[in-house]
Amino acid sequence: MPSRCVSLVRLHPETATMEATSLTVLVIDDDPGDIELLQRYLERIPDYRITLMVCRSAEDGQAALMHQSIDLIFLDYLLGAQTGLDLVHTLRQDGDRRPVIILTGQGDERIAAATMRAGADDYLVKGDLNPDTLRRSMRFVLERAANEHQRAQMEAELIRLARVDELTGLYNRRYLLERLTHEALRAKRYGSPLCLMMLDLDHFKRINDTYGHLVGDQVLARVGRILHETIRATDIAGRYGGEEFCIALTETSVQGACLMAERLRQRIAAETFTAEDGTTFQATCSIGIVSYTSDLADLPAFLGCADRALYEAKTSGRNRVVLAPT
Repeated sequence: MPSRCVSLVRLHPETATMEATSLTVLVIDDDPGDIELLQRYLERIPDYRITLMVCRSAEDGQAALMHQSIDLIFLDYLLGAQTGLDLVHTLRQDGDRRPVIILTGQGDERIAAATMRAGADDYLVKGDLNPDTLRRSMRFVLERAANEHQRAQMEAELIRLARVDELTGLYNRRYLLERLTHEALRAKRYGSPLCLMMLDLDHFKRINDTYGHLVGDQVLARVGRILHETIRATDIAGRYGGEEFCIALTETSVQGACLMAERLRQRIAAETFTAEDGTTFQATCSIGIVSYTSDLADLPAFLGCADRALYEAKTSGRNRVVLAPT
């Protein structure tokens, strides 16, 4: 923590309610009198159990925000040669959405509009400050921040659901094809190496018929985890359909793709699965590989070539890797 920042705990236990929320509050202000007044008012708000941090400059405050877990920021409108709005603008540009309340010595519509444009959540005039107005402002900005965080989480979950196959945790077919299209175009434009693997579990219908579909789903889920754990972060893996998976290996030579395919084949073959009655069994897979070339003019041709290599792996005995001819 910067040397000019002071950390204080300021809330008398006898004023706190059982439901009091713990908060770490950062005050960035260069006026000791204003800081002391704000501190006294905060002590009289029973809704929160506050750990108060004080910084006297925007630079120290920004450093504290980088290294400390802060829930709420009180920021002086005037900080030496700059305004507190400069700091708010910087925080918002960096994606920092923590609530900010601007404290200003004078209030007018121009200042109010400026604080909102900069991304502050509220502003309070120091001359009108009291525990009640402070409490209302704190509740307003904290509730809004919580709602925004919840909405962002919901949006992120909706995006995830639109892209991910729930059973395997890999990309679903629609999003997989979008990513494959992008990678094929990139390989065509820049001449970067790209290999595609089509992987299919051998005799999967037999697994479903023998052990039931719930066990079959467990097998698919486990294979999804194996793929996720084995491939690189830059590779793209998805469930193509049923028990078939597709993996794009970016910036990968044919030799590298064959090594990866063999590693996956061996990992799946070595895995032990357990049926509901405790019976254990193994599963194997067949893999077809194709390297992108200019002859594969579009994604369907690319996928079709990999699928034909997979078909050859199946018809030639299964549990093997076949490379499509170039």
